[in-house]
Amino acid sequence: MKKGKFQFNRRLENKKQQDEDVNSNPITGEDFLIQGSIDEESGDRWLGSDLSKSLRFYQKAYTSYLQAIELSNNSLLDCYYNSARLLFSVYSSYFKEDVDMSGLTNVDEVFNARVSVVQPLTNIVKAHELAINIARSSTGRIPFDLLFNTVVVYTELLEIEQENPNSDFNYLIEIFLKIKELLMILMEGQVIELENFVQELTSQVNNEPTSVTPSSSEVGEQHQEELSEEEVVQPVDLYETVIASYKSIQALYENVTNEQHLIHVNDIISQLLELTDRLSSTLVEKFSETSVVKNDMLANITQDQINQLFLNKTVILGLATTDINQVLEIWQNSELPNIPERYMIASDNIQALIDRNDLAVSPDKELFWKCLSQQSTLLKRAQELLNETYIARKKIPSGVEQGLGSLICQLSEIMIARADLEVQRSSIPDLEISSRNRDVLLTNVRNLLKSAMNIANSNGGLREKITEKLQREKKKSQAVFRLCLVENRISVEELDQIMTRKRWTIELPAIQKLGYYNQFGVQNLQP
Repeated sequence: MKKGKFQFNRRLENKKQQDEDVNSNPITGEDFLIQGSIDEESGDRWLGSDLSKSLRFYQKAYTSYLQAIELSNNSLLDCYYNSARLLFSVYSSYFKEDVDMSGLTNVDEVFNARVSVVQPLTNIVKAHELAINIARSSTGRIPFDLLFNTVVVYTELLEIEQENPNSDFNYLIEIFLKIKELLMILMEGQVIELENFVQELTSQVNNEPTSVTPSSSEVGEQHQEELSEEEVVQPVDLYETVIASYKSIQALYENVTNEQHLIHVNDIISQLLELTDRLSSTLVEKFSETSVVKNDMLANITQDQINQLFLNKTVILGLATTDINQVLEIWQNSELPNIPERYMIASDNIQALIDRNDLAVSPDKELFWKCLSQQSTLLKRAQELLNETYIARKKIPSGVEQGLGSLICQLSEIMIARADLEVQRSSIPDLEISSRNRDVLLTNVRNLLKSAMNIANSNGGLREKITEKLQREKKKSQAVFRLCLVENRISVEELDQIMTRKRWTIELPAIQKLGYYNQFGVQNLQP
């Protein structure tokens, strides 16, 4: 099955039955499974334009999946798979996108449901673990997509722990070991299935009568249809798993706060990282569009995907050390792709080392200045490249899907990040270059925040999703609040007039947590 960041597809076996039963009342477990899929697809269709309506459909789907579980007596693994997957889909679409749930309308049926589709991440993890246990007990094996999804959910746990000041390192290791176990099973299984698929395709081509020569795509599509009951693995599927592995390793590294923990993590990830690197190299060498030995009948990985592999490997190199100068050097590699992601990821990588080494309060102020300056340069380059893409996409006819909304959000986010860096550079105590350039740097801050506000006000096009529009509004609020602080417009009355009480009080905790805006009096503000 094709996988993106998460397997959101429904796993229905009987499409004909789905079509026939669309207007009938469900009775059996299979009926409720089909009804749940129909409602979930309706939720997907409304997700881009009406978040409230979409959520109501998702609740109907979830209720149907749970009813299917009750009626199936554990005989329908799809019920468990779909219900667990839907929980994380809703979590990703609403909570990870910072959707203001209080702004949704007519969703009482969701939050007052016997079991709501809106669940905390810990419950979503338990749902995936239950699905895995059901799969093991009923069939003896775990489907690849369920393995993959559970890895993604565990990785999300690691990522949110970065915001927990009281995080337990042993708990993090426990989660990672679960991820490692699942990934080793998944990678081994996918490699075997990919090799089998390649052999089957090659055998079929060699056995074709010479009088009729089908195209490569026809052979591949025909054979994949024949194997539809099995878990056919393409190179792009293995690629997604490799990326998921890198992301899980990265998430663990980003929780490291001292050198002792780093040594332990370097050891515990070594086996998985070695396998991941090896599979990454195999994909590039044998199963990429640029490979001289590629099989055209396969869904080979693209140059963009090769770039992502390269960047993910580089991130791990940067996180595996405490030497921040080494990290700065790593990202100077001329062989790295000249794409916006490279520069944004590099800046994040440097920030992770700044936080790990407490560089903001370190006596080595020159090194802190150097790191902030390098981050600023990196993000400026990312902004330039994204702006080129933005200008090009604006020329495309408005009815065409362009992704303008998400691109606008990225540009605004980068400008805000650059402004934050300039604020920090302007306020390093007892550093001559910082105090000497303070006025210039604060002017940069104002200009960047005004630009971030203006770009966030830009129209995302006719096809802009509602979540993209909400994200633009979020970026605008972040930029405006910062600008108010820098321009000393920080009385409650001024902020209420400029932003409304609701907007600025939402932004307040995150700004206060940063610390470096305290010089403008933000710590004295109360909702």
